[in-house]
Amino acid sequence: MHRIAGKDYELSVELFGEPATFVVASRRELKRVSDVSYEGSFLGRILSHLQEGDVFFDVGANIGLVSVIVGRRPELASGKIFSFEPEPQNLAHLRRNLEANGFGDRAEAHGVALGAETGLASLHVRGTVGDGRHSLVASQKATGSIEVEVCPMSDFCQRMGAQPDVVKIDVEGAEGVVVAGMTDLLETGRPRELFMEIHNKGGEDKMPDGQVIDDHLAGFGYALVWKERRGHGEHRHFQRTAPESG
Repeated sequence: MHRIAGKDYELSVELFGEPATFVVASRRELKRVSDVSYEGSFLGRILSHLQEGDVFFDVGANIGLVSVIVGRRPELASGKIFSFEPEPQNLAHLRRNLEANGFGDRAEAHGVALGAETGLASLHVRGTVGDGRHSLVASQKATGSIEVEVCPMSDFCQRMGAQPDVVKIDVEGAEGVVVAGMTDLLETGRPRELFMEIHNKGGEDKMPDGQVIDDHLAGFGYALVWKERRGHGEHRHFQRTAPESG
């Protein structure tokens, strides 16, 4: 009825013990919210490792489901969220959802894809608003592509003066490309916690140079402390174990 009337629907729900609000404009968005239990163990693990005042990076934020859930936690009341979503329609809905939850300056949405090098790249688009299958990796099922800005996470942090404590990466097969742009951060022991969804397309669990992501991160003092199968992919949690330099 809201769609017929040309109005969006403001959905108020309780997720992981905290109230949350989403501005729903499509069935796909409604499904993403209602299917959050499918990601329950992954999200629950992220939430259980938050600390007071943490800076959280949501890479591949889509419409902001994870950003909103994390932002509602009491630990983030004195922290900050940076959400990254290069697809314009999803970005617009991400911003609306952050605003609907009253985060104010505690949350920022950036329409940039985090990658290995600064420049422009083709984002392969699949589906409509709320769909989480857009990727820098080519897909036979993509319905088109758009040009998006790409920036390494290390460069973004230097420019913004931000230092992430917890990072979640869900970029549909381009995970290794994102990690490749984190070198300067990893060398200084940031982030403390790194959560990643590995997809069975693109580089799978490989860096651009072919090295396995786990081995690459181990070289910076990060250990794989948890993993779980998720469909054809896998959820992984890496944790900083080596002493921080400096």
